[in-house]
Amino acid sequence: MTTPRRSQPTHRSRPPQLPEPLLALASALALLGKRWSGLIIAALATGPADFAQVRERVPGISDRVLARRLQELTTVDLVARTVQPGASPRTHYTLSAHGAASLIPLAALTVWAEDHITAKGTPSSELPERSERSRPDFVVSELDLADETTAAAVHRIGRRAYAVEADLISFDGIPALRESLEEMQAQPLRWLGAKTDGGQIVAFVAWQHLAGEGGIDIARVCVDPTWFRHGLASRLLRHLLTDLAPSGHVLVSTGADNLPAIALYERHGFSRVGTTEPAPNLRMVQFRLTRQHTESAA
Repeated sequence: MTTPRRSQPTHRSRPPQLPEPLLALASALALLGKRWSGLIIAALATGPADFAQVRERVPGISDRVLARRLQELTTVDLVARTVQPGASPRTHYTLSAHGAASLIPLAALTVWAEDHITAKGTPSSELPERSERSRPDFVVSELDLADETTAAAVHRIGRRAYAVEADLISFDGIPALRESLEEMQAQPLRWLGAKTDGGQIVAFVAWQHLAGEGGIDIARVCVDPTWFRHGLASRLLRHLLTDLAPSGHVLVSTGADNLPAIALYERHGFSRVGTTEPAPNLRMVQFRLTRQHTESAA
């Protein structure tokens, strides 16, 4: 009589675990990497919208997919859903604080895609259709903050931009968030702005000359979150460094966790020169662009 063999237990190997930073990245890509999700978030950056308005801002998406994506984004608290009561209740969608914070990495991804994907001839059939409204013209010129309307627009953009950065770097003590309009106007800064062809200010950079050093210190680079995806910070920085301050060294600093800003400065040739901690839980990175000084730049 043959003794039956006991079946050997099956040892299943555990799937390899990703390290923590990659787990966070994988989660972000699983969510925002779904087709249309990132575009819906970008569309809501222009302001609250009902279902039909979101569909209009994202050409090519079907009603079924849009409904599914809005539900997913609402579930993970990137999009907020509100119902306006009345005889004909209307549902509106807007970005939550978390959703607004995602505009910064999405903007950096857009710049990367323009430089490394679309420039290499990706077949147009693989890219979403672009509407004419997604490619507005911008005019770059110096701003006069003695004009109250201009100053109010700059103040509003700065508050909105710094609110997003505060969420990104987990620090709500950024001085510009508490700065009054009058305090901003009193700053000894020069201002360069980007305007739409309709005259709306959508971004600005502020700087001052460094006395006796033949260089400039860039104090602020702000883009209205509604216009994050248009490469405006890079355009303003390029105009400043080429036309207004073409020589001499340039200083700028940003939060150590503000990765899109760090990528922006490194892309324009800045080098890290130091790190400070001006307040608890706030690390700042200093950058310097070294160039030869000429008298014409003074």
